Amino acid sequence: MATALAPRADERLFQRWGYRVDGWFSSPYELEEKPGVFVIATQGFQLPFVLDVGESDNIRFFVLNHERRTFWRRNALGSVLYASIYTEDADSAFLSEFNRQNIESHIRSVEQPVFGARDLFARPREVM
Repeated sequence: MATALAPRADERLFQRWGYRVDGWFSSPYELEEKPGVFVIATQGFQLPFVLDVGESDNIRFFVLNHERRTFWRRNALGSVLYASIYTEDADSAFLSEFNRQNIESHIRSVEQPVFGARDLFARPREVM
C-alpha cells in the first residue's frame, strides 16, 4: 500500500503581483496564523479569478470569521481558493500594517475584485 506524501512547502509558492504568494489552497485552514494579505479566488479559465483581497495580523482567523465568507462561496464558479502573502518581517506593527495595506491596494488595483472597497452586493448606506 503506497502512502501519499504531503506536497513540499516550496511547491505551493508562486510569484504573482510582484510578490511571493503561498497558495492556492482549497481550505482556509491551510492559511497560517501570521500577518499578511489574503486573496480569495475561484477557478478561472487560466488563472484563478480574484473575488476579494484583504489584510490582517492573523490571516487564518480573519478569513474564517470574515463577514463576506458566505458571499465568496455563493459567487464562486466552482470551489473557493485561498492564497496569502505573509508580511511578518517588518520592524514595527505600524510598518507591518502599512505594508499590508499597500500590498492589498496594489492587488485590488490590478485585479479589481468583486468584493471589497466598493462592494457590488452591499446594501446602500442610509444617509442621515
